Amino acid sequence: MPSTEITLRYVPQGTVSLSSDAPGWSAAEHDNTIIDEHTSITKERRGPICWKCKGTCSRPQKKDKKQKQKLTIKQKESSKEIIDTGTTIATRAVPQRPCPVCKGQGRLQIKSKYLQSQTIPGVITSRRRRPNGWKEFGHVPPSIQAALAFNVGSNITSDDDMKNNNDIDDMNGIDLAVSYLCQANGHDDDYKSQRKDIPVNVPSSEKNKDTIPTWLPINPGEQLCNLVGRWRILQRVASHRWTTDDLVTAYIAASTYVTLQRSRMDADIMSSSRKPSTIRYLDLGTGNGSVLQMVSWHLLSTFQQHGMGKLEAVGVEARSEAVGLARRSLSFNLGSVEYKGTLYTGGCSDSSSTNGIDHDVQIVQGDFRNLVALSNNDDTDVMEDGASSMKMQDVASKQYDLITGTPPYFRVGFTSTKGNCDATAANGSDEITSAVIEEGGMPTSMQSAPARCEFRGGIEAYCLTASSMLAQNGRFVVCENWLNDKRVWNGAKEAGLAIEYVQPIRGSVKKEHNLFAVYVMKKADTVEVAQAADGQDSPVVQDPLVVRLDESGKYTAEYTKLLDSMSIPVV
Repeated sequence: MPSTEITLRYVPQGTVSLSSDAPGWSAAEHDNTIIDEHTSITKERRGPICWKCKGTCSRPQKKDKKQKQKLTIKQKESSKEIIDTGTTIATRAVPQRPCPVCKGQGRLQIKSKYLQSQTIPGVITSRRRRPNGWKEFGHVPPSIQAALAFNVGSNITSDDDMKNNNDIDDMNGIDLAVSYLCQANGHDDDYKSQRKDIPVNVPSSEKNKDTIPTWLPINPGEQLCNLVGRWRILQRVASHRWTTDDLVTAYIAASTYVTLQRSRMDADIMSSSRKPSTIRYLDLGTGNGSVLQMVSWHLLSTFQQHGMGKLEAVGVEARSEAVGLARRSLSFNLGSVEYKGTLYTGGCSDSSSTNGIDHDVQIVQGDFRNLVALSNNDDTDVMEDGASSMKMQDVASKQYDLITGTPPYFRVGFTSTKGNCDATAANGSDEITSAVIEEGGMPTSMQSAPARCEFRGGIEAYCLTASSMLAQNGRFVVCENWLNDKRVWNGAKEAGLAIEYVQPIRGSVKKEHNLFAVYVMKKADTVEVAQAADGQDSPVVQDPLVVRLDESGKYTAEYTKLLDSMSIPVV
């Protein structure tokens, strides 16, 4: 049977969801990307379909105010207008002009900053500026432990010095990586010198390349950036990067869980019969792993003196590039490092250790929507490769004390060509041929698009999945665009969740409207399910947390307190 064009609200679950990081981001995938044979880096060549003209390349000609007539949606789509001649009704073509956004190309141009980044070395960004005497606190990554112990590279003050070092080609990979890290971090007691980002140049010799740690940003456009405390995260220039939304969500999620556990811990912390407990934490649509890692840092740092047993944390992410970056970031923050005869680790089960509780934090590639079927032992609609499927089944087999999510904010319309119209065929046979944003503007980075736009489900899918995976006394913490507030309430109710706390976030004191909000949910009981909560009028909605005072960029006292709790200095 011939293929048929169908319109979809989301990318279907199944193999099509994992076929591309952003299925249908542009009309022809093979025109978007080109593989550099020397670096194996995928370079985006063409941007997404224009959000203004929807790919038609043109817009109606502007009219004088006196001649301007209102057109119905149907008339706009057909580029026709109705003319009342007094006796008959006729139509005529509306004069067109090139689309002012895409310049008549039908697609957006890739950011020049992104394209330029593909030709420059990766960097380790400099340590944040700190007030005099300020010290980071919390869990210390193994690589930082090694750098602090030996201060390797303290005599190397610039990348030029590294290049002039005759032994650089013979340096062991971990030695080289820690040397770069020391340059970027500087000395703990140095608050005055102006540190700078450190470009990473790997030795031309193949001799020790196999010892280079995975977290080193050796690919063009990569940056190993500051996250919280001494933790860092791998990101790409002009692509998907962590934001204020992620930070606030992570802070509220971690602090909510800590508050819930504090009374129990205080009650039996002195009891010799107390058994160490396991914290199970799940992050849905984890992206580059920013929220997953910030929450993990907070929990490890908070419970490190209390012998909590173990942190089991997992992030589920469909996008292949994001999965790779997140796993490499985890290797920096929590992976073991053997350096100069000493093994440095990110944690252990011995509560007397300064490294704190043991941990198992990992990233699983998969579509988080599949967890619902897997948790119900129904995998008929789950079409993934064998390895991913097994790992997803393992994730779905547990219930979690804490679940987080930072859903995309904007709607997208997808066009799909069904490759096989047999009713028994898996939906993985569908092919997404185009993705056109219906709200806002489609990002010009293929990696940013699914992070901002609803490719694999919106807030409703997050609520449904969280409800199926949440432990009875657990909490689901999620952020959402304030314009979608009613969708959150409806999505929670449909999923059997009750919203117990809402924290709106506002950009500055001069802004009248909230940007987004963080919602704390739990499993609803019978009474709560029967209640018809009306979003913004609910008593659980707190006063807005304001980020900045004014255009000067200074933070409010409330937001400064949040940053301090996450070991981020404010200068």
